[in-house]
Amino acid sequence: MNSLSRYRYVLLLPVLGYLIAFVIFPTVYTWRMSFSSYSLGVNEFVGFKNYGYLASDPTFLQALLNTLYLVSAAVAAELLIGFAIALLLNRPFRGKSLVFWFILLPMIVAPVVVGLAFRVLYDPTLGFINCLLGYLGITGPEWLTTASLAMPSIILIDVWQWTPFMVLLLMAGLQYIPKSIIEAARVDGANKWNLFRYITLPQMKNFIVIAVIFRAMDCFNNTFAQIFMTTRGGPGHATETLPIYAYRTAFVFIKFGRAAAMGMMLFFVILIFVTAVRRASREKLLQTI
Repeated sequence: MNSLSRYRYVLLLPVLGYLIAFVIFPTVYTWRMSFSSYSLGVNEFVGFKNYGYLASDPTFLQALLNTLYLVSAAVAAELLIGFAIALLLNRPFRGKSLVFWFILLPMIVAPVVVGLAFRVLYDPTLGFINCLLGYLGITGPEWLTTASLAMPSIILIDVWQWTPFMVLLLMAGLQYIPKSIIEAARVDGANKWNLFRYITLPQMKNFIVIAVIFRAMDCFNNTFAQIFMTTRGGPGHATETLPIYAYRTAFVFIKFGRAAAMGMMLFFVILIFVTAVRRASREKLLQTI
C-alpha cells in the first residue's frame, strides 16, 4: 500500500469516528437497554419482557397508528405539493431565484420555533387563523384541542415546514432530464400532459423514491418538537406518536428500558417502510420496462 492510499484511509477516520460515536454506539446501547428494566439505578436483564409489554399495550398501538398516519399523510401531501412547485419553478421567469429562496425559508426555521408559532396561530381566540375565519363570518374551531382536528393540524405544520425539502430534491431531479428528449417529443406533437406522463414522471422515479424515503425517515423521528410544543400528544392520545410516548415513558414514568424498546421498534418500523418502498419501486419499474 503506497502513501497515497494510506492518506486516503486517514481522511475517512473523522467520518468513521462520527458514525461510531453518534450512530453505532447509541444504537447498540439502546438495543442492550431494551432488554433490561433500566430505571433509577435498577438494571436487571428481563429478556423480551419489554417487547411483550408493548405488544399488549393499547397506548403503544395507538401511538404506532398515529405515527403511521402522520408520516403517510404528511409525506404524500409534501410530495404532491412539492412536485407541483418544482414543476412551476423548472421554467425561466423573472424573480425565480427570489421565489426559490423564499420557498426554502420554512425549512431553515428550528422545529421548536415552528411549533411555538403555530401554537399561537392555532389559538382559538387570538390566533390569526380563527381571526381570519371570523372576518369571513366563520366560527373557527379549537384546532389543537379537538380530537378529530389535532392530528390534521400537526400534519399541516409538517407540510408547511418540509415541503421545501421535497421541492429541493425534485428540482434537482428535473435538471437531469435530457432536454433533447423533451424537444424531440414536442416535435412529434406531444402535449404537456403527455410530456409529464411519458417523459418527466418516468425520468423522475428514482428521485421520487429517494425523496420519499429521506422525508419519511425524518418524519418518523423529527416531529417530536412540533407535537411537544403544540399538543404534547393530546387531546387524550390523539396526537401521541412513538417518540412522544417514548419520551413520556422514559422521563415521566422513569421506564428507560421500555422506552428503549420503543426506540428499537421505531427503528424496525422505519427499516420495514424503507424496504417496502424500495421493493415496490423496483417492481413497478420492472413492469414498465
